[in-house]
Amino acid sequence: MGLVRLTKFEVAEKQLAKAIELFCAQEPLPAITLAGAAEEILGKLVKDGGGDNALEEEVKDLCDLYQTVFGHSGDPKVLADLMNMSGNPLELNLEEEAVNLIQRAIDNFQRLRPGPNAMFQRFEDEAAAWYRRFSEQIA
Repeated sequence: MGLVRLTKFEVAEKQLAKAIELFCAQEPLPAITLAGAAEEILGKLVKDGGGDNALEEEVKDLCDLYQTVFGHSGDPKVLADLMNMSGNPLELNLEEEAVNLIQRAIDNFQRLRPGPNAMFQRFEDEAAAWYRRFSEQIA
């Protein structure tokens, strides 16, 4: 292939596109890996631009909820680690984790480049179909 010059944004965009493709092909584990990498790069770019990235906003919301339920603030680092599957092995739904990571990556992408995107619409359609199937299974 030779030498390729890509920005961090372009790398993350390619990772996110492949993660969506893999999710749509029912390959959630590699989709999680690629979406996580894209989410991290895009999140740092958002933060470098002075904004709050999707993970930071979710952690703030969880800390607020924790405060409401338990009467004291939760540790943002602990909550972020839990959301990023850090630490001990976890039992999780791979599809759900893929949806969450891809959605956070999309949120960060759109903070940097707002506007409609056919790739994201395809993911939204597939994620909605997955949620319907998942809801039927647990009902």
